[in-house]
Amino acid sequence: MWRAGVALLGVLGIVEWGCSEEIAALGTTVHVAAQLAAAVVRQSTMEKRAVPQGQSEVDSLEVTSVRILLKRLKLHTTGDTSLQGEEVKVGPFVAVFAHRERQLAVSTIPPATYRRLKLEFHRLTDEEVSRYANDSLLWEFATPERYSVSIEGRVFTPAGASAFIYRSDVTANVALPLEPPAEVRKEQVLSLLLHFDPYQIFVVAGRLVDPRDERNRRFIDSNLHMAFKVLKRTI
Repeated sequence: MWRAGVALLGVLGIVEWGCSEEIAALGTTVHVAAQLAAAVVRQSTMEKRAVPQGQSEVDSLEVTSVRILLKRLKLHTTGDTSLQGEEVKVGPFVAVFAHRERQLAVSTIPPATYRRLKLEFHRLTDEEVSRYANDSLLWEFATPERYSVSIEGRVFTPAGASAFIYRSDVTANVALPLEPPAEVRKEQVLSLLLHFDPYQIFVVAGRLVDPRDERNRRFIDSNLHMAFKVLKRTI
């Protein structure tokens, strides 16, 4: 079971990403995984709202995959007022959120009390677009549009179901608090699960919006930072 915050797992305990011998070799370690918090958002669970003239009525929306291009993943300690932090992973790299949990990063960190996890969205530079155009993981972000976010799924309206791909070039630094802060001692593991909740970006003023409608783009983009939450494992 996961709860908001973080968990400290003993080195000799069982951890989903590998055996205890592998963890011991890493010393003080942070594991970060990613997963969709929910796949389906339904209008029926919310108060009925009028649909603006000219826009589609959406009954429900299913998200199958979220891919976000990140430049860095960092941990910040209690009392740290700088922008430096401890780097967990340096990119560019793609954070994938799907129905099943996916490993995002494994890194060695110094013992400390950590109070937040920070994600840095990234748009490739022109030079990086040329470099990664044929990269098997980064190619979809190495386009002239230089997108940073790609969300795939299906939208259900009274007319039926339609596939959608929502792409955005938004950039942001998203700081997620660890509540309470996590005290990580030597030879312990800090285990984090990063959740992405589609409800937070596709529900605007109590109404489920259609991601295919460009008029909704400004609302969806402005809500993206609210979709993330850090959870912890309890054993």
